[in-house]
Amino acid sequence: MSIEIEVEAQPDHLDSLANAKPVNALAELLWNSFDADASVVEVDVEENGLGGVEEIVVRDNGLGIPFDEANECFRKLGGSWKKGASRTQGQKRVLHGKEGKGRFKAFALGRRVTWETVFGTNGEKAAYSISGDRINLKKFSITDPSPSPGAPTGTIVRIRETPDDLGDLSLDGKAPDKLTEFFALYLRDYPAVSLFFRGAKIRPDAAQRDFREYDLKEIDLGGGRKTTAVLQIVEWETRKGRKLCLCDEGGFTYREIEAGIRPGSEFQFTAYIRSPLIEELKAENRLELEDLDPALSTLIDISRNRMRAHFRAKKAHAAADLVQDWKDEGIYPYQGEAADPIEAARRQVFEICAFNVHEYLDDFQKADTKSRKFTFRMLREALEDNPAALQKIFQDVLDLPKEKQEELAELLDRTTLSAIIEANKLITDRLAFLKGLEELLFNKDSKRELEERSQLHKILEEETWIFGEEFHLTSSDQTLTTVLGKQLKKLRPGENVEKVIRDDGRQAVIDLMLAREIPQNRKNRREFLVVELKRPSQKIDLDVKGQIESYAYAVVEDERFDINNTYWTFIAVSNEMSGPALKSVNQPALPRGYFNVSDNYRIGLITWAEILLNCRTRLELFQEKLGYTATVDDGLAVLRERYAKYLPEALNGCNDDMSDMDEV
Repeated sequence: MSIEIEVEAQPDHLDSLANAKPVNALAELLWNSFDADASVVEVDVEENGLGGVEEIVVRDNGLGIPFDEANECFRKLGGSWKKGASRTQGQKRVLHGKEGKGRFKAFALGRRVTWETVFGTNGEKAAYSISGDRINLKKFSITDPSPSPGAPTGTIVRIRETPDDLGDLSLDGKAPDKLTEFFALYLRDYPAVSLFFRGAKIRPDAAQRDFREYDLKEIDLGGGRKTTAVLQIVEWETRKGRKLCLCDEGGFTYREIEAGIRPGSEFQFTAYIRSPLIEELKAENRLELEDLDPALSTLIDISRNRMRAHFRAKKAHAAADLVQDWKDEGIYPYQGEAADPIEAARRQVFEICAFNVHEYLDDFQKADTKSRKFTFRMLREALEDNPAALQKIFQDVLDLPKEKQEELAELLDRTTLSAIIEANKLITDRLAFLKGLEELLFNKDSKRELEERSQLHKILEEETWIFGEEFHLTSSDQTLTTVLGKQLKKLRPGENVEKVIRDDGRQAVIDLMLAREIPQNRKNRREFLVVELKRPSQKIDLDVKGQIESYAYAVVEDERFDINNTYWTFIAVSNEMSGPALKSVNQPALPRGYFNVSDNYRIGLITWAEILLNCRTRLELFQEKLGYTATVDDGLAVLRERYAKYLPEALNGCNDDMSDMDEV
């Protein structure tokens, strides 16, 4: 006898499950077998005499389906004992399917599906079957159990009346490759488990060229959220494709996306991200939104960066012998061992670029030693000065194949190494500039000669980061009316600007005005920093304080400026302050350095020693990481290279001595 049960789910939902891709539907059945503690699972595709598929059979030696669970499991979508479990019942392997959808996806493989199962209960074994029809997915028929003392436990799924097109499951299809990819992690985690397809064992280890695992550790997702993840990269020997699989912690793939990196045509691989975040997003039906979900996007970006680093290292390793040949020939543009991690990173990027030039340019290989040495020197100089310029060299000068250009473009544009190299150059230059500026300002000879407008002013308008990374130069050495007029045109387009006059009736000249804009709802809040430079030999006294104060009042009391969306900072800068001036900016109730603070402006006095200290603090971490210590010679070299025409004669010579420097 048999009983019929009715599924508690909407027909259209069941039908959507039954429209899965055939190979994905088969994978669901295989996961069900492994979740039932099967150690051997076999898939046979039995064909008829006309070459068509007669039957698809999936056999396993698992625990079977207990009869008292069958009614509940098949009657409810998701009504599985696995819903609240994390491990299999016998072998305690990681569970995968917990939603009860696999049995409905089986109908993507054929119209009629039958589960023949043998299970153990109270020391005895019994057998029964469950059958369903694609025509009516809401009904299943379950036979009565019968004793089966000699039979091993397990389940056989028989699928008949298959569609004409089975895709990858056809005789010449890609099912073995797909199953290898689907179950690579599981079969690695559980080597005692075996999977067969059409009599051949699925062996991910035999198909792999290499396997690497990276612990991404604790990942900051923003907003106080964190997650953990493991990235596993399987490189294939023969199969094609580059995929990134989003998996739960057990390695079950919920979704495949494009790898999103271009490591070179020699690499075919599948990467797997295993993270509790992915299972969480799957449960919330948010796994399809990697472009819209910031947390998932962060996880994928971090994983892709790690993948890039992996293949970059592989390429560098492959080029090791060739690099030694270049060294022996004398064309390798670096000497000795890398001095620090930054230098090692720079060399690694160079070697990858050089390796591609060697591999894809016949003319390079045929060229004489002098020409090849020149090419490598050109690559090195471009890499150190501006990595982005290398792409133009690959395209216009060396004429690399387009595919190689695109691969190297990704290396240079998106790799963290390229960013490190650029950051290294920026921070190194800035540290050297600070040292040179310090010498310029405090050397007893140069500070006596240094002119504020014709020299110091011209140098600083190119280095406005001194006053804060957030500001950029808007005006330099112009009358207050002209300067503020430019800003007023932004605030009130189309209006004529009248003169903005100080209390004494004169127009003032502003040395530097820096600006930034902060988007806020429908309007932009604009912040301006007005800097009044004094030559190093001139102290900031109460007269200077009055001068910068008059600048400020001429602006903030002008009704033409938007008080609510404009904020002004006015500062006077020199080497020293008089006692009364210093006392005015050391008021307990006000921020240090400011003697007047209001809702839309603040006015202050500051010494170069304080500004340089703030800059050093901002760069301190970089300095430590880069292992770089700027010297006076380095700093003077930077100043002479960039600003020789603005330097006083005392610093335009060679080898100045720090012993001449006044104490700060």
